[in-house]
Amino acid sequence: MILARLALRNLLRQRRRTALTLMVVVAGFLALSLAGGFMAQTFQGLSDAAIRGGLGHLQVLPAGNLDGDEAQSLEHALPDGEALAAKLRQDPAVAEVLPRIQFMGLLSSGPRSVAFLGTAVDPVREPRFMACLDALRDGAKAPGGAGSRWLSADPAAREAILGTGLARALGASVGSSLTLMSTTKDGALNAVDVEVVGLQDLGLKELNDRVLTVNLATAGQLLDAGPARSALSVVLRHPGDTIREQARLQTRLPGTSVKPWFELASFYRQVKLLYVAIFGFMGVVLFLVVLLATANTLLMSVMERVREFGVLRAMGLRPGQLLSLLQWEGAFLGLLGSVLGLAVTLLLRAGLNALHLQMPAPPGTSHGYELDIHFVPLVYLLVAVGLQATIQLSALAPGLKAARLRIAEALRHV
Repeated sequence: MILARLALRNLLRQRRRTALTLMVVVAGFLALSLAGGFMAQTFQGLSDAAIRGGLGHLQVLPAGNLDGDEAQSLEHALPDGEALAAKLRQDPAVAEVLPRIQFMGLLSSGPRSVAFLGTAVDPVREPRFMACLDALRDGAKAPGGAGSRWLSADPAAREAILGTGLARALGASVGSSLTLMSTTKDGALNAVDVEVVGLQDLGLKELNDRVLTVNLATAGQLLDAGPARSALSVVLRHPGDTIREQARLQTRLPGTSVKPWFELASFYRQVKLLYVAIFGFMGVVLFLVVLLATANTLLMSVMERVREFGVLRAMGLRPGQLLSLLQWEGAFLGLLGSVLGLAVTLLLRAGLNALHLQMPAPPGTSHGYELDIHFVPLVYLLVAVGLQATIQLSALAPGLKAARLRIAEALRHV
């Protein structure tokens, strides 16, 4: 403890140099911590968008569904999807099962026809667990008509919700009558008239230009689907058990393919990989900055305290203890820098979040989002440990230099 007290006195005596080093450590802690909170917000937002955008926590698909392209709608499907959904709803780990039919075809307003990607959903269950209502936009509407609304619970209603870009391409609005054309599961051409009841903005221009949502009964009539379903979106009671429940349900449902949401959300994986690479590089740069700044401070301290070290050696301080002295100084710098960095990070995080800043729309999306830097204790701990290790490493070279000083030469040093 004598070395620790001596190291603390040395730092307090060299206040200017200590303050400059602490500023570097605090800046490094601040940058890495805020970046970690921003990454956490981004990953949370992307995962919520994928899960509540229709994937659920798990997807039950027909075996081989992802192995090739379908020649027609429901070529690969769960033959009795409704019965399978009813069976899964009895599972204690499952909160809800949402059957879905994926199909494609042409949407016609008379003079114009545009290709679409359709999804048929249960209009009652879907809004309870998915963000479909959040995507609704008022947009244009027919004279005297109402604004956008969700699909009716009446299975006999022939209604559709269009992406904003798809509606624009057709010149359609809420209240317009359109014709859906597609092929049945046997390959025959079929058509159904629908009324546009809403417009939706899914955040991606490519989706908005093609997406269409109807109820299961409408898709069943158009495709002659019967009880067949393209997929089942499974919402779990405990999202943290996704991996374990996937393995269990895969064993329970032979002849199907049970996939977790993150294996199907390619956009989430790509963005996560990009952010990890960017902030990883930034972390390496900050590591080098802190390393060089701290090493320079401690090295200058050694050069100015040669006679002091000579006196300590003459009084019986061993080379290893001299090295430990500088390690203690580095430890105090890291500890104090991390505490100050944490305080500054929390204050700046609270200030930035209180401003409700709007971030620009990411590439490929149609609208931005509000900045909300998350509070992530694990990130703060890892940053503090990383900076402490960096400072201890930077103190090693000056410590070895001080330990190699000869007592007579050190005492004569001017």
